Amino acid sequence: MKEDSVGTDDQRSLYRWIMAGIAGLLMTTSFISLTAFGIMSTKMASTFGISSGTLSIYGVDAFSVGLFVAFFLGHGGIFDTKLKTGVLVAQIFLIVPQFLIPVFPNPYVLIALRFFQGLMIMMLALFSIQLAGWFPAGERARSLAFTLGAISLGSAAGGILSGALIALSWQETYYITGIVMVAGALIYFIFARDSESQRDAIIQAKGEHHQSAWKNPMVILMGLIQFPLTWVLFSVGGYLSSYSYHLGYSSSQTSNLIIAWGLSGFVAAFIGAILGDYLAKGKKTNRGILNSRLLIMTSADILMAIGILLMIVIGSFSYYDLLFAAVVNGFLMMFPPNYWALPGNVFPLAIMSAGAFGMGLISNSADAIGPFVTSSLISDLGWDGVFLIMLVLSLIGILLNVYLSRSKLPLPQD
Repeated sequence: MKEDSVGTDDQRSLYRWIMAGIAGLLMTTSFISLTAFGIMSTKMASTFGISSGTLSIYGVDAFSVGLFVAFFLGHGGIFDTKLKTGVLVAQIFLIVPQFLIPVFPNPYVLIALRFFQGLMIMMLALFSIQLAGWFPAGERARSLAFTLGAISLGSAAGGILSGALIALSWQETYYITGIVMVAGALIYFIFARDSESQRDAIIQAKGEHHQSAWKNPMVILMGLIQFPLTWVLFSVGGYLSSYSYHLGYSSSQTSNLIIAWGLSGFVAAFIGAILGDYLAKGKKTNRGILNSRLLIMTSADILMAIGILLMIVIGSFSYYDLLFAAVVNGFLMMFPPNYWALPGNVFPLAIMSAGAFGMGLISNSADAIGPFVTSSLISDLGWDGVFLIMLVLSLIGILLNVYLSRSKLPLPQD
């Protein structure tokens, strides 16, 4: 892979920003499914013959387990040089169930289909690798801002779309949101390209030296530092609507709350990406780039903790107090663009893909554990107890960031 001070030919191409935009668009349309389910669950319950609370638990927990299992699918390197193929697999897992759930209104079928929808999260690792081929190290967080911010933007879009379709049946809403997902996928597969220079470099690197990613301690440590954030992100994303209903707020207020949380996360992703790239751009070593991004990631963990604390302390005072707390918590999204910009700096090229899936596997184990623990402990600990667990995890995340910034683990080319 021919490189100079400003990257490869692909990394100088103006097309790289088109690639970043359509990856973000696909993530946005994909995450509409998560919020649409949360908002439609009260309507769906009678069709499925169970309470809305039980339906919500089944759907969120099954989706969350899928989010964890997803990273088993690529950590062996199967998609190293076939990234678009990996995205196609993820989209099939997501879109097909969206059209099947209204056809088979059975709780057990719902659990299976929501599990398969959760497998779409493998796109986080795939886009991290794909965009690394199109962007130099000093631009990677910005390239991922739309893609990672789309987790929150998709939640907001789902809230807006579901709110606009509130007069329709939940089945019609599912079909319409499914069509939106298909449109996003079509745009991606028409315009997306893998970087040829990156593919050639990976093939060459794997031919010269291949080591199991699990022998690299950075895989474990990188996985652990995002574990707290993933727990909070998908627990809040899955259950913020339930918490709002618990506090007595209306469906329209709950929809607006989800929109505000999602939009704040989307804005935060860009703010974090711009700041992270600014700090990393002048650094000449991978160690310097890592520590620059860790500074922004630690700030995100602090804001995440403050938002959780505010939900506990003032969330029940008024709707606008809860809205403010949710907006502050949404700034946790400054973390992911910087986190997923790092595989190319912390892993050798030969194991970059396997390392990205490995750290995603560890960090996204919280996808399965967090919402499941939340649903299991609400009745015993109450909502305050559940949020206190999130607060403690946020503090642990801050400590892990500090530890990694001071560690002496070897990095590529340092």
